[in-house]
Amino acid sequence: MEAVHPLAADADVSPEELAFAQAECALALGRLDGLLAGLTRPEKQLFGLSLVREALLSALAQAGFADAALRFNAWFAGLDRPPQETPLTACSAYALVRALLAELGHHPWEPLARTAQTIATAARFGADRPAHAEDALGDDALAKAADLTKQASMNDDSALPFTGLARLSALLRADPLFAPVERTVRSFSLSGRKVAVEQAAPRTPLWAVDAALGRVLSACGTWRLPLPCPGAVTAQALQPQLWPGERALLAAHSLHASATRLSNLVADARKRAALIGEQLGHLRSSARAPQVWTLLAGFAPLGLDQIGSAFGVSRRGTYAIGDALVAAGLARRETVKGKVLLVSQEPRAISGSTSLTQASILPGPALAEFDAAMAEIDRLLGNSSDQV
Repeated sequence: MEAVHPLAADADVSPEELAFAQAECALALGRLDGLLAGLTRPEKQLFGLSLVREALLSALAQAGFADAALRFNAWFAGLDRPPQETPLTACSAYALVRALLAELGHHPWEPLARTAQTIATAARFGADRPAHAEDALGDDALAKAADLTKQASMNDDSALPFTGLARLSALLRADPLFAPVERTVRSFSLSGRKVAVEQAAPRTPLWAVDAALGRVLSACGTWRLPLPCPGAVTAQALQPQLWPGERALLAAHSLHASATRLSNLVADARKRAALIGEQLGHLRSSARAPQVWTLLAGFAPLGLDQIGSAFGVSRRGTYAIGDALVAAGLARRETVKGKVLLVSQEPRAISGSTSLTQASILPGPALAEFDAAMAEIDRLLGNSSDQV
């Protein structure tokens, strides 16, 4: 006899309860869309970095890599092993991040695409790792998720995404790649007695659907940007034992939580952009120091070789950037397994009574001198290219 599912109920949820949950979800989605419309360029950069990090960590957790958050920074710098694979993980952590970064690197929102490309250039995820055939599993999952979200978005003339989400849920439950896998029972002998143990089911790659879910939200006009929604699609909401209302309720709750997390990332991006503007606003827009600090603050610590790869700076230039940021109190150096990492520090807010010129006295000399030198190098390189 089949066990009773813990979410199964004698009756579906009330229409009022579902309507309230969907209204809260719609409000959170609309609020996030409005916040994104008012972002400045530095705020977009910081939000894009935080969003890529959130998408990667959420995908790794959903795929069954329980220690991903603990090892992520060191793994990104090439100093630690990847998150531990288990029988529940369908593909390696490297295959997942490689596929997801490549997908986000072609995103239609240019700040997010540029950010993902920069991170992919700086990443040391696959250091000393040979290619494997299973690396294609992540690409296949993303391609299938893109196809299903496109089908769910067709002929969607509603102003809210819930009809499209219901269609997507039906498509996912019918697809062999994404449908929840049943738990298995393993039998073995123990002291002459036969014992049956229920094992957890392998994870399906719902992280790929999270990456493509923004297409459903933008198709109906809820969002202008088809952003990824980390953690919005759960196996719990796809269980076949659920009533339609129960399924819609769980979907609304998880999407609401995802939108709220993204709104918090926007708030953090605005705060950091204001602080970096106070500290380094006197430098030219193409200065390397603010760009490096933005990547440190929004994504993860960096080694000097990663800074050189991401920003096209020489080895000597990476030392100069590190010295300038450390002197300004914006970063500190940490040695991990013999490698020096540059770690961001939140600058202290400057009081409103202090002018920008006076406020920049502390970090100004080192940063301004370095910035002027980089400007002169750019000018000389430009003249050299003109003469060729």
